[in-house]
Amino acid sequence: MLVALLADCAHSQTKTSHYSLVDNLNQTLSHQNLTESIQLGTPTKKHVPIVAGAEFLLKYLGADPRYRKDPIWSRLAHTHPVSTVAYREESSPSTHVVFLRLPDGSLKADIHLDGNGPQKVFPHLDEFLFHKLTLQDNNQDRMNANLKRSLARGSTNQDDAFISRRERTLLFVHETLGLKPVASAVGNAMFRRYTHEYLWKTDSHYEPMLNRIEGSLFHNTLKNSIEFGVANWRQEDTRYRPSGLQGTRARLRHALLRAYVVPTPTGTEFAYARFAGIIGTTVITDAWHPWQEHRYRLNYYGQAGFGIVLTPVARSMWAEFGPDLKRRFRVHK
Repeated sequence: MLVALLADCAHSQTKTSHYSLVDNLNQTLSHQNLTESIQLGTPTKKHVPIVAGAEFLLKYLGADPRYRKDPIWSRLAHTHPVSTVAYREESSPSTHVVFLRLPDGSLKADIHLDGNGPQKVFPHLDEFLFHKLTLQDNNQDRMNANLKRSLARGSTNQDDAFISRRERTLLFVHETLGLKPVASAVGNAMFRRYTHEYLWKTDSHYEPMLNRIEGSLFHNTLKNSIEFGVANWRQEDTRYRPSGLQGTRARLRHALLRAYVVPTPTGTEFAYARFAGIIGTTVITDAWHPWQEHRYRLNYYGQAGFGIVLTPVARSMWAEFGPDLKRRFRVHK
């Protein structure tokens, strides 16, 4: 399934783009009133050379608080890490300019766009891994959409939250203390109890029903608490939502992708909060399980493996296709 997911990502990256790197650079430079001061050359695969205005741009970026100078460790991937000077825009997508003083005294400058600014460690890791796994560069159509979103937020209020704290808190309460999680805990406890007792007999004694319900509620509360904390820190929108697309294949691809990625203020990133909740719950319950009456060893890490693969996919699929099933089987009076 993961291979198919990556294949779909790679396939979507190879489609004809409506926007080029030059288009997106011109848009961001125009927003900063720099198009008349510098001149771009012929673009390469990953960057565009600056053929005029490099000296002006070097002084401008050094005095502009929206840009940060790259430290030495972040320039190790450059051809000349010691002699180069680089500035990266704090906002995302991030304009990144690399300067190199040549032996004849002239200044060579290349400019490109990164998906995230220098302060975004996890999104940068996402970008790096995505490019390595799919053998693709930045999708300039997606970059343009994120760029427009960033410029629109900057023109209103840069402190606006992508998802408000009230919305996130209500989501946590609904997923943890609402009627749905309690009913799910009871149903899960009954299913596991009677399935293992009458169909797949794996032990001579079984946990009391109340213990199973307590364990299910504890798992759910712990997972949601970890997910809530990480999502609040990283500003992730962990809600499962339908795509609104037409066609089964497009909707299926969307549901698979949304199981592993989530929207953030800077675009679409890996769902760190979602999987931190699954893995963190496994680690804690492996060492501490006060609801169990019989202290036998459970394969928590096997359960986590299934949870990482199946749970997000199942919930994303239900969010996408569940409303259709409800309409189809709705009883009309």
